[in-house]
Amino acid sequence: MGVVGAGRVGAVLGSALRAAGHSVVGASAVSEDSRDRVDALLPGVPVLEVPEIVERAELVLLTVPDDALAGLVQGIADTGGWQAGQIVVHTAGRFGTGVLAPAQRAGAIPVALHPAMTFTGTSIDLSRLVGCPFAVTAPAPVLPIGQALVVEIGGEPVALPESARPLYHAALAHGANHLVTLVTQAMRVLGRAGVDEPGLYLGPLLTAALDGTLRDGELALTGPVLRGDAGTVAEHLASLAALAAEDSGLADLPPAYRTLARVTTQRAWSAGRLTDSAAQLLLDAVAETPVPAHPAADDDAPAAPAPSPVLVRTRADLREVLDRQRGTRAVVMTMGALHEGHLDLVREARRRADHVVVTIFVNPLQFAPGEDLDAYPRDLEADLAKLAEVGADVVFAPDPETMYPNGDPRVRVEPGPLAAVLEGATRPTHFAGVLTVVLKLLHLTRPHVALFGQKDAQQLALVRAMVRDLDVDVEVVGVPIRREPDGLAMSSRNAYLSGTDRAAALALSGALDAARGAAGAGAEQVLAAARERLVAEPGVRLDYLELVDPETMEAVPADASGPALLVVAAWVGTTRLIDNTILDLWKDE
Repeated sequence: MGVVGAGRVGAVLGSALRAAGHSVVGASAVSEDSRDRVDALLPGVPVLEVPEIVERAELVLLTVPDDALAGLVQGIADTGGWQAGQIVVHTAGRFGTGVLAPAQRAGAIPVALHPAMTFTGTSIDLSRLVGCPFAVTAPAPVLPIGQALVVEIGGEPVALPESARPLYHAALAHGANHLVTLVTQAMRVLGRAGVDEPGLYLGPLLTAALDGTLRDGELALTGPVLRGDAGTVAEHLASLAALAAEDSGLADLPPAYRTLARVTTQRAWSAGRLTDSAAQLLLDAVAETPVPAHPAADDDAPAAPAPSPVLVRTRADLREVLDRQRGTRAVVMTMGALHEGHLDLVREARRRADHVVVTIFVNPLQFAPGEDLDAYPRDLEADLAKLAEVGADVVFAPDPETMYPNGDPRVRVEPGPLAAVLEGATRPTHFAGVLTVVLKLLHLTRPHVALFGQKDAQQLALVRAMVRDLDVDVEVVGVPIRREPDGLAMSSRNAYLSGTDRAAALALSGALDAARGAAGAGAEQVLAAARERLVAEPGVRLDYLELVDPETMEAVPADASGPALLVVAAWVGTTRLIDNTILDLWKDE
């Protein structure tokens, strides 16, 4: 036999086959490291050029990088190097025997062997080959040749069809190579947290997690996702984002955590290990809200204008535009006067779907007499410019006559008891109007996914309940609250606040911060801490402050634990504001 490519894999496998009785006639080695490996693992074997090895060997072992393999095989074929009856074996996990077709056409016997292990390129690897599984791919008549080679060196042959090779290799790379990235990230974060030897600290935990997963699969999952601890997950993301802001070398941490937490949630949810409400809260906590990129300060080149979204105002025009779209569609429903919170919804929609439709409609049904329907801010031109910057494709901006051609609709959506508390107690007709227009807009825009802000938490819960109970075929996604730098939740109604009112309004987000700090003392202390902060601000007149179940909006008991939603509504001057946060309740005994 001859070894083409005396890297870590080739030198070890050549040594193992030599020990099994095969005579190694030569090995190719370009680098100094490869030559050293030949000396150490294949003593006495001459280093030869590839053509000479192929000419001398009855079995040629090709252990070159995946991307070089096809060119090497074809190059040898072009020079007439392959011989009839010669066994040609490669070890690339990515390929089956198709890559050896040029050799096979010359009469060679193609075999693909891939050991499921990592190699150090030293004698340590020889003992690790014993019991190691090898994927073996070969035409049926010669499959036993590949299996026999594996058995000779102590491995376990596993027959793998040609068509399965890409998935097989992707699985191994995902499980092993990406694990290195994940563990390295965890070690770096522990180091920044002050742990001196993060590898030693993680060792027992990761060993137990890996052993459990290999034994029990997803049943081995533990941690905040399985517990439904959305607040903990959100806090993790905030901490990682702060760390990444300090160190650009850790910028990949938040998106990696976010993606894995989302996938873990979806897997646990589909397996029935999370309730719908717990899963939705977790998915809301990890929803992406990227800030749009800005040009560098020293970049004097004018930016190309963003393409404007298509503006449609009638049902017929909307139908015509949507009928031309292919792929998935997301909808974001707004009343205009757009701010960064709205634009976060559009950015998330852009990530989730091929096409994004934004609706702008100040819905009269959700305003009671005496509320601010006429005064509600409207600036369609400015809204269109903002939507162009974040990639909206279509803006549907109907007038009331288009939405309600016969005047007030005689049939409306009855929201049920969920709408009778909190916002519903203060605004008893509000949610019937909201759900009616949302359902109409879902029918008109026909989306695959609809995105709503977590700031209107009760509205989000009601929309989810309506979609579930009325079998509306759409995925509802909540997007986290976007806040001003000082913590105030973004709202179109913030424009009503005077300077004094604006300062007083910070008591709402301050109350939520105080409540988070008391989460370990139980529900009663959470409410007390938040109320104390609100009462201390004379410019705030409290409407309600409640700690509720995120799905039913019912008040949680004093001994509650796990995720809960703290909601607040208050008047600041003449402006009514709302805010909320998810908390993980627990009692530190």
